[in-house]
Amino acid sequence: MNSLLDVDQLRTFLAIVETGSFTRAAEIVHKTQSAVSMQMKRLEERLERPIFARDGRASKLTEDGDRLLDYARRIVKLNVEALAAFS
Repeated sequence: MNSLLDVDQLRTFLAIVETGSFTRAAEIVHKTQSAVSMQMKRLEERLERPIFARDGRASKLTEDGDRLLDYARRIVKLNVEALAAFS
């Protein structure tokens, strides 16, 4: 199994947190809602724990999701900075 976190999944995770919606996040990251859901399922599998508590259509961060949030922001930011340094 790959031991690295996927930056694209983290970017999608951040879009969900920022919009409060898988559907609106899908629009932002230019993916279907089902692709976004699959990305989050794979991220949860990678972390071996749920990051969202789902209640019908509403999703809230679990304690682990909240812990991931700061890391995701930093990883995505560093990725953007690294790419900018070489463009």
